[in-house]
Amino acid sequence: MYCGSVGVPRYLLLCASLFALLFAHSWSDAWIGDFWIYTATLREVAQSPLRPRHPLLGNDDPFVFVSPYTWVLGLASRLSRLTAFQTLVAQGLVNLALLLAALWGFVRTWLRRPAAAFYALLFVLFLWGRDPWQFSGFFHLRSLAVVLPYPSTFAFGLALLTLAAFPGAVASGRLAWCASTLPVLALLWILHPVNGLFLALGLVVSSVTIAGGRRRWELLALVFAASLALAFAWPFFSVTDLWFGQLDRVHEGNDTMYDAPLPRIAPALLGAPWLLVRLRQNPRDPLTLLTLALGALVFLGGLTGQFTLGRLVSHTAILLQISCADACAALEERLRGVRWRRAVAPAAAAILVAVSWPGRVKPTIDESWRGDTAWLSFLETRVGPYAVVMTDLETCWYVPTFAGKVVAYPMQLPFVPDHEERVRRVERFFAPGVGRGERCETLRRFGAKYLLLDESRVGPLIEELRPLGESVYSGRGYELLRVAPCY
Repeated sequence: MYCGSVGVPRYLLLCASLFALLFAHSWSDAWIGDFWIYTATLREVAQSPLRPRHPLLGNDDPFVFVSPYTWVLGLASRLSRLTAFQTLVAQGLVNLALLLAALWGFVRTWLRRPAAAFYALLFVLFLWGRDPWQFSGFFHLRSLAVVLPYPSTFAFGLALLTLAAFPGAVASGRLAWCASTLPVLALLWILHPVNGLFLALGLVVSSVTIAGGRRRWELLALVFAASLALAFAWPFFSVTDLWFGQLDRVHEGNDTMYDAPLPRIAPALLGAPWLLVRLRQNPRDPLTLLTLALGALVFLGGLTGQFTLGRLVSHTAILLQISCADACAALEERLRGVRWRRAVAPAAAAILVAVSWPGRVKPTIDESWRGDTAWLSFLETRVGPYAVVMTDLETCWYVPTFAGKVVAYPMQLPFVPDHEERVRRVERFFAPGVGRGERCETLRRFGAKYLLLDESRVGPLIEELRPLGESVYSGRGYELLRVAPCY
């Protein structure tokens, strides 16, 4: 079995190279965006695991990032005495191991060609068009370097692993698959519903292809219903309200999924003809049926304005990339008796990758290697855990990871009804020429006790803002003021 024997070491070598690269990147300060929301959430859960407050704003509003994922990691941080940063980075490496194992298992059971796993990983990392999305749930190398610790990465790995195990578990005739699938599905509904939908569709498609009677469908329906009931019982925020009351806010940031999607995934579309070949060989081919179902949902999302469904474009592209991998592995099998057979398919894959992503083979990880990951640590000894810090809209991304809360966050989040007012007030506070009285009223409105000034951002305003408080720290490009009782 040439393909299988060569495929395992080849896959392990690619996995080891990827792990080494991302391990080195992870312990730098090159993290952006949501990463700092997650570290703030872990810090808050570690401080108060039973009654966490809003990790960013410090009030009692529910916060959608307080999921089972962040709750367990926050508790782990508390028990291990690791910082939130260290805990989240370590979990990112666990997520990578899970993702790699899940991809191997999925290819092995759904394609029955273990050698295709090498090509599948290669294509998932590189087989993309121009300007692919850097969002959670997208795993090309540039995005994976950023989203590795996110719950979406964990959720996709868990979904893929469950789909890999499901056919064998069902075929065994035992009902253990119910007990294992139920908690996984419930977990995904809470921490990343898009991956919950992916798993649910995969379970349905897989069930279609496995011989069986009405009883299994009844059990699957029961698992779906019970998983939703468990998800709706999550105590730290209302999943029901998120789905049916906050969905417009969720859709707002996902309309970019429909910004020229086909050119962005164009190379992966090369897998479509091979899916048709598979469908011709087996009209109930699970890989083809799942790809078609996901593609239909993406189309439906754009048609109806339910833009969150557009996030499934990543899953659709990955299945198309896996289809390309299957074609490469099939080519290897056909060339067993040909001289240089061991080089033909890998060379074809390398050419495909080079053509699809010219000049962009390295990830975006070269901006700040080995930088200072605790540059705001001076806050920890000067600001209380729930003291509100007034700072600009860029610096506020980072403050709650170290100490204190902030007035506003530039990212629109569910369950924050006064988001627009908060952002407007902060922007106005740091506008030149605003009177002292107006600034004091804003500090009073949000209970801010400290004012953090990033010299590189507020620049000429520093002299204008210093009279608002007493300096308690100055250095490394920052000045921290304890706000005077101007209110």
